[in-house]
Amino acid sequence: MQLELIIVCLLVSFRCCLGRSQGSLRIINGSAAKLKQFPYQVALQVYFTNSGGDPSTCGGTIISPRWILTAAHCLQEPKTVLQKILVIAGAVNLTTQNSPGSVQMWIKKSDTIVHPNYDRGMVAFDIGLIKLPRELKMSDSIRAAKLPKRKDKALYVGRTAIVSGWGLMAKQQTTDLLQYLTVKIISNKQCEQAWNDQLKGDKKLMLNSFLCTDSSKGLPCLGDSGGPLVLDDGSRTIVGIVSHGYDGKCVIRVPDIFTRVSSFRNWIEKYTGQLA
Repeated sequence: MQLELIIVCLLVSFRCCLGRSQGSLRIINGSAAKLKQFPYQVALQVYFTNSGGDPSTCGGTIISPRWILTAAHCLQEPKTVLQKILVIAGAVNLTTQNSPGSVQMWIKKSDTIVHPNYDRGMVAFDIGLIKLPRELKMSDSIRAAKLPKRKDKALYVGRTAIVSGWGLMAKQQTTDLLQYLTVKIISNKQCEQAWNDQLKGDKKLMLNSFLCTDSSKGLPCLGDSGGPLVLDDGSRTIVGIVSHGYDGKCVIRVPDIFTRVSSFRNWIEKYTGQLA
């Protein structure tokens, strides 16, 4: 049973970060974003040694002029080595990423940080940081998201939030336009029950550092990994990082699981310094 659970976790973690050679995939049932609508969102084109020259696509979040928050599995793959990352900020269309207001920076592996307790099998501690070689100039199209307050113990159950990224649309449709979706945050208990109902006998270990959203109206999919889940209240507060889901084809509507950012504020600021 434990082995089967690990296999399921591995499969669902693989589905989030996709090679561009297979198409840039996006959020199921999402809407196209407008320029400057999500100025904290960045695209990551990630090159590994065995990629054949084609990058994987992930998302990330600007949390300061020098730092990007993303998922650990976007920065680390088994049996291969991270070579470099192209960070694209201030763009919503990846085919016109050189548009006015957008910025590109190349990142070396040495400027990436993966949480030391990251567990690919359980998809736990799925959080990472990217240090930019120079500061981003803040503007209407490039702006930092806010971390949850240090003393914030809220579970956010029942709150609405926005997830965004360049992941799978319905019917495997692909486009290079940033997509977004409004979702409702659910309790970890409800999330665990939905997963276990689908696993039919196996058990999903639901950690306190996980955060789940209702997937009945839509869900993140291939290419969305590492992207932000931000409270839908105008505060730009990032409460989750797209981590993993149940179904590799993004068809089965089991709640998707995010890394709960409030669980890692101390770890983040160990590297970034104190953030507002």
